[in-house]
Amino acid sequence: MVHKVLRATAEHQLFQVTAAPYVVLDTDLRICGVNPAYLAATGRTLDDLAGTLLFDAFPDNPEDPTATGVRNLAASLERVLRRGTPHEMGVQRYDIPDPGTPTTFRPKIWSPVNSPLTDADGRVVGVLHHVEDITAAHEVLDPPSTGADTWDPARQPPAMLRRAMLAAARYARAHSAWETARTAPGGLPAAGLARRDALWHRIVHAARPAPPAGCADAVCAAAVRALPTVDAAAITLHDSGTTPHHLAVSSPCARRAEELQWVTGEGPSLTAYRSGEPVLVPTVDQDSGRWPFFTDAVCRTGVSAIFAYPLRTATTTLGTLTLYRTRPSPHPEGPPADAPTFADLTTVVLLADLDTEITQQLRVAADAGDINTAIGVLAAAQGISTHDATAWLQATAISKRLPRADIARIVLTRYGV
Repeated sequence: MVHKVLRATAEHQLFQVTAAPYVVLDTDLRICGVNPAYLAATGRTLDDLAGTLLFDAFPDNPEDPTATGVRNLAASLERVLRRGTPHEMGVQRYDIPDPGTPTTFRPKIWSPVNSPLTDADGRVVGVLHHVEDITAAHEVLDPPSTGADTWDPARQPPAMLRRAMLAAARYARAHSAWETARTAPGGLPAAGLARRDALWHRIVHAARPAPPAGCADAVCAAAVRALPTVDAAAITLHDSGTTPHHLAVSSPCARRAEELQWVTGEGPSLTAYRSGEPVLVPTVDQDSGRWPFFTDAVCRTGVSAIFAYPLRTATTTLGTLTLYRTRPSPHPEGPPADAPTFADLTTVVLLADLDTEITQQLRVAADAGDINTAIGVLAAAQGISTHDATAWLQATAISKRLPRADIARIVLTRYGV
């Protein structure tokens, strides 16, 4: 039976839609979940892999007596299961079966990272296995010196070169998605494509030099520079039932406006996320009918206009890109003409980079779920309000110098939840 933590991870929205390849493994190294990106990277189907032992699905290449893929990956996974800490494997040659002719293998170079998945008591119940196919980047940036098929398992490229390979792989993936969308039937005319290309390069060049955790910040800054009359921008990830995660904000004003929407439970960003459609508010102080509590509060921050765009994939809405205007204008203007295009391209670039923090996001979502459940359990068991239960949880966490999520899990264990 699949552990509930593993099932929740495999079904999580970010796991399913990120362009980074992921596999969920149990402690026996049986495949409990794979995302579409992993299936695309390996050329396999869900029916091929679900419930299969990892090394039965991906054995070493029998034609390569020097193959170290199974040995090195097994050692890394066992280390993660034993120590409960992530392990980055660096660069690894690991040929995979060709789906068309399973008796032959395709040469592949990967950059794998393995992270522990834990239950409410902190026990390791599985592993989140993440790989990046860096074959093409490796051939260009670090070619072998003695022949195209030679692989020295003891030789690892410098850390800076490994980061360059990963960056090249991610942006190649993002550009491929962009090209697919651009050439789809019913696309833009030539002038529109040229403008969209210009925006694409502006976003990518803003994100490329940023460290992984700063990609979203770089995109927000690019929005303020590239879109006229925009003074601030925010990118927020949403997931039903959990606290929104403010991935990036370009100013304190934007952060406050995003926080006010979560506090009041209403506002343009939340509406855009829930509806999957842009929400455009050129004059905030004249739009109190839709969001009375939020409007009253946000007007005091100096925000004069808000334009919220859902960050959508083909199957779901991840969050929002929200643009803010703080400069008062006697003649209210609508959003910049390029804002919808900028939002579409932002989705592509973020999905190419979310792999660097998906583990953190999954953990944040799990923590929020445990905290909310613990508050409900405490309130019911002690006959107190949820407000008092929240205050007790916070005070206990401070006094014991532990994260709130740890205290919440202690509560859930005590009450047998």
